[in-house]
Amino acid sequence: MTEGEYFQVKPIIFDNEPVIYTTGAFLKSMKVTDSEGKEIWIWYVSEFNEDSFKDGEIYNPQEFANSKENLLIKNG
Repeated sequence: MTEGEYFQVKPIIFDNEPVIYTTGAFLKSMKVTDSEGKEIWIWYVSEFNEDSFKDGEIYNPQEFANSKENLLIKNG
């Protein structure tokens, strides 16, 4: 962006249904705007149910946080 340009953020829409289960996590749908301005639906992890791993070690992250850095803090 150049000086004087504004970036408009479109709202993100979270749905409570449907909920599906994949190994170790529950997924819900979310409507977002892609980099071309097109609205698309994606799955996001809404809840972890089993251990997660990072670099081969058990790493159970926060399910939500007020910053990206705080998402990386291990639970427990």
